[in-house]
Amino acid sequence: MGRVYQIRITYKLGKLPQSYVLDTSIGELAGGRKIPHLYSQNEQKLCLFYPRHGEWNETMWLSVSIVPWVSTWLFYFEEWLVSDDWKGGGIHPG
Repeated sequence: MGRVYQIRITYKLGKLPQSYVLDTSIGELAGGRKIPHLYSQNEQKLCLFYPRHGEWNETMWLSVSIVPWVSTWLFYFEEWLVSDDWKGGGIHPG
């Protein structure tokens, strides 16, 4: 029931996966508000997990971890657009 988003997920062995919103300017949708749970507002780089807590590791399939987490992030983002309250929990990156 939300928008359609094009996402890029990159992963290099030994590094953490990175996820970005490509085709939709979530910044424009946010109307100038700072979007929670982004590592980069300009790159639209999503914050899906807290690396120091070991929530993701290289034994996990991207298709059963990162892909659903992106979908969940987008759900909470859509809800945040309306409520201005991030209900997805987690630790906001600095």
